Amino acid sequence: MTRAPAPAGQDRNGGGESRRHFVHVYAVIRVKVAVDATDHRSAMEAADELLFQNGFAVRLTPAGDGIIDADYTSDVAGYLVDEAGDDAFLRSASYGPNHEVERRRP
Repeated sequence: MTRAPAPAGQDRNGGGESRRHFVHVYAVIRVKVAVDATDHRSAMEAADELLFQNGFAVRLTPAGDGIIDADYTSDVAGYLVDEAGDDAFLRSASYGPNHEVERRRP
């Protein structure tokens, strides 16, 4: 007799015995990339090229007990573009994953 899977979020054993679980946590990481560009859009495009052109250019190394693997998703949640020499961040701006302005600093 085959048992049907438990509904999502429920344990078919009633929570009695402890079992190993593999949990995939989709965490966003920030990667700061230095590029030369004439404007923010070309800076984001240059950063994308450096970061993704030959596979992901950053290594994620598991460093804690129970951490089995770390990898990246190709999703980009957004960008923050700062200009070198703008120590007060007056020309900084936030952009969405499509390179469209989300917020300029006041």
